Amino acid sequence: MNFLSLLFLTTYTTIIVSLVWARFKFFRIESKSSELGSRLYDPIVVIQIITTIYFSLNIDFQTFVSKWIGCALYIVGVSLFLWAITTAKHLNFAFSDNVDSLVTTGPYGIIRHPIYFSYIIIWFSSTLVFNSLILWITLIYLVAFYILSARKEEEVILNSEYSGEYREYRKK
Repeated sequence: MNFLSLLFLTTYTTIIVSLVWARFKFFRIESKSSELGSRLYDPIVVIQIITTIYFSLNIDFQTFVSKWIGCALYIVGVSLFLWAITTAKHLNFAFSDNVDSLVTTGPYGIIRHPIYFSYIIIWFSSTLVFNSLILWITLIYLVAFYILSARKEEEVILNSEYSGEYREYRKK
């Protein structure tokens, strides 16, 4: 395994450890309406992870440029993810029916849903590098899941005491 392949796999492993930690230690599923989608989410993510690791270890068809692009996108994705997590670590969100407060600073000052966007960057990176049908199918599911989750979260916020503040935030 060459340096670039090792860097790619090491970066990906770091991402997976971060995402698994966040899934079980940071995000809480409190809404009954989100249970089914979240039960499908985990196996789809596992398929995405296993497929990427398999291709990383067994298939060397990706080009030098695509590996560098993949590594760069992984680094951008995990950096955005960690920045968003540290900015919003006190929030109760992701499948919650309650709104504790709003965060509009840090990455939230740039993107309304930086955690979901970071996930999309990460899964898209693997899909782009390996161009596998399995990865494309899981990517489509995951992007749809994140969009629907973001809409649900926004709906909860718009029905809370923070609706006026959130409407102003969305305008920016």
